[in-house]
Amino acid sequence: MDPSQHYAFDDYIHKHRCDNIADAQVLICRMKSAEAQAASDLFREVLLELPYYNKRAKETELARYSADFLRQSITSDRDSVLLAKAGGVPVGFCFSRDDDGVVWLSWFGVRSSFRHCGVGTALLIALERSVATGRSHKIWCDCRTENCESISVLTANKYVQLCTVREHWYGQDFILWEKFVS
Repeated sequence: MDPSQHYAFDDYIHKHRCDNIADAQVLICRMKSAEAQAASDLFREVLLELPYYNKRAKETELARYSADFLRQSITSDRDSVLLAKAGGVPVGFCFSRDDDGVVWLSWFGVRSSFRHCGVGTALLIALERSVATGRSHKIWCDCRTENCESISVLTANKYVQLCTVREHWYGQDFILWEKFVS
């Protein structure tokens, strides 16, 4: 990565250029409290488009990741909600939390018009950088077994599949992943 793209946490975490979107520079940064509703709305937009989750999963997750929940999350861990923004508008998100000394990557997603240009990878890189500052030594997460897009992005970013759990959360199959960071 170009050294000029290294982050200053108080300004932005990562600059990324989307080559397939004209004049689109994406900045990855911490969510500010005032952006919580926009982040929650983007989460809703992305989740509702996904075919991988059943109705119960979608309803439960949408209720959980409200603007209030996201505001509370950044109160206890300012790096727990990262946003990818183009022109100041959120186009991607990464939600994480401490899970007994390791970081649980709860969700990451990208608005459909910004997919396939590296925004998901940029969010993962930003998360890994925040974790490497002392949050933890490891990130773990899950994805649905059918979610080829997430499987591809996680694999490309050197996350390791731990196992597949059948009929697990919401009665659905998931792959568990981990990545050690330094």
